[in-house]
Amino acid sequence: MCKTYSEIPINFNDFKRLLLEDKDIIVKEFLSATHIVFYDTCSFIKHSNINISSSNFIIDYFLRHNAIVVITRAILMELASTSGEINDIYITYLNQLVSSGIKVILFDEECVYDVLSECFSSNSSINNYLVWAVRNGKLPAGTTSKTLKNDSKLSEEVLQAKHHNKSDLYQRLFSKVRNNKACGDNLGEELIGICVSILSHMPGISDGKLIVLTEDKGAAGHLDATYKKTNPNFRGARYELMSTPKMVQCIFNEDVGITQKEMIDILAQGVEGNLVVMGTTACDLTVNPNISIKVTDLVNKIMEPNGISIVF
Repeated sequence: MCKTYSEIPINFNDFKRLLLEDKDIIVKEFLSATHIVFYDTCSFIKHSNINISSSNFIIDYFLRHNAIVVITRAILMELASTSGEINDIYITYLNQLVSSGIKVILFDEECVYDVLSECFSSNSSINNYLVWAVRNGKLPAGTTSKTLKNDSKLSEEVLQAKHHNKSDLYQRLFSKVRNNKACGDNLGEELIGICVSILSHMPGISDGKLIVLTEDKGAAGHLDATYKKTNPNFRGARYELMSTPKMVQCIFNEDVGITQKEMIDILAQGVEGNLVVMGTTACDLTVNPNISIKVTDLVNKIMEPNGISIVF
């Protein structure tokens, strides 16, 4: 049976207090944060199910790097898709983040317009970034493409940049696309990609300020390809693609006392059989995109000097 999606989970009032929703606050945080971490559904679920003592290393990593955490509206819809409610385990993890001092933002994708409005004065300039991001970032058979195909007026404004001096273009596009969300459409990842592409043009932004945290190699590959195929004249700052294995290696390399068992606890969550990572080992000259390895063996490689360098 197909899942149903709602922008507001049934039990939203149970955890609403944990999230920052005010647009003025969100704009301020986006401009001032050192790092902005966009959580994909798969990574959020994985991290929510890790035992607290081990997941604290992930939270401490965010804290050390002055990161804010972002849950987009489409990701929230995916997290609540099965029953219409957010699982208690997810709420517990949200509470763990917030009580540790992490700011967690509930981000309606159209709020990108408000962020750029602080930096650019004309709607045409702001909407140009949406045009380029959607053209390059929409999936060929994805929900965004289908939505635009079925709405000629919106398609003219977004893809052909006609009459695009309106202040509500972001709101109309993202609201309609979310309304058309369907089973297995990867809309959360798709819209994160479009958002980070636009936000990468914030004045003064540095490479790596925007981080997409996902376990999905397909999504990561799409985001990487989107950046590379964008005309260099229209590229913004480089955004970072982070997987849990890559994060675990970063945590270990920062020498904060994470143990072998704790790394195994983090990496083994939700994994059956071997874990597949992208990276290089001591004898590799190029990145191997399909290193299939047992979790314990991967941890041993991480702990071994020059054992492995995880790319994703």
